[in-house]
Amino acid sequence: MKLGFTEFSYGYAFTENLIRSSASGPASAPVFPNLVQEAKLGYDVRIDMPGSPLFFQFKLPELMVRDTAREIAQLGLAGLSTPFFRMPLMRRDLSDQHAHLMQLEAKFPGAVYYASPTCESTAAFNAAYALAQVHTSSVLISPRAIGPLPDDKGHVVSYVAGATIAWRCSEPRKVKVADFAAISNAVTERLAQNSDDSLEETVGQVREKVWPLVPEGLRDAEDAIRDRFPIAPEGADAGAEEDLRFRKVTREILVLREVVRVGLGVDFVIAQPREHKKEVETS
Repeated sequence: MKLGFTEFSYGYAFTENLIRSSASGPASAPVFPNLVQEAKLGYDVRIDMPGSPLFFQFKLPELMVRDTAREIAQLGLAGLSTPFFRMPLMRRDLSDQHAHLMQLEAKFPGAVYYASPTCESTAAFNAAYALAQVHTSSVLISPRAIGPLPDDKGHVVSYVAGATIAWRCSEPRKVKVADFAAISNAVTERLAQNSDDSLEETVGQVREKVWPLVPEGLRDAEDAIRDRFPIAPEGADAGAEEDLRFRKVTREILVLREVVRVGLGVDFVIAQPREHKKEVETS
């Protein structure tokens, strides 16, 4: 059964809700910068603070409502009951997407996830969006937890809302499921560990790790991609050293976002702490 909304709508709503809810969250939570109009960074982004990347591959599942579904009728998988969701994985003979995600996760442990909704209808999806809860109404699954695909056949990950375990099929394999609260906590810990880094350093580290995974043709087009994002919008004064530095970092994030979107098929966001560690300690 189709859910009634598109994968594109889900990916947009997930990212927008993540940013919108983070902007009004508690002071201890990380904030996820938004790239506004491909020229500015929003929500008080500061280049003298660390950043932590997250990569999302959005997948739209089917809703299984009949007990004749193979997972129930033939496999009897523990924890699954109707209705449940069946998230498709890209077939190995059609694309190396899953293998590429596993390679990306090897470079960024705990930062690469399949994201799939738990909204059973368009009405539920719209309600979650209005409350800025699409990202929390989702399951997040590590590609490496799914493991290498064993063959060129079609494979899926089946799950129910609120579960901590999903199943990779056709040959059943348990897969750990994460929710956004757990991932946010992990991001907060990483930010604390990298508290002495700047956003410039974070962006440089991400680029260094991502670039070998990107197709060569896209790497060759780096300058052309960068030219699409001028350092200063027309009429803006980029003469101040700090402002120029800020705009350069902004452009590099925009270039990275485009490269990973086109070359690896994932969405890329950066989290930052709300306050400096020193500011927190002295406040």
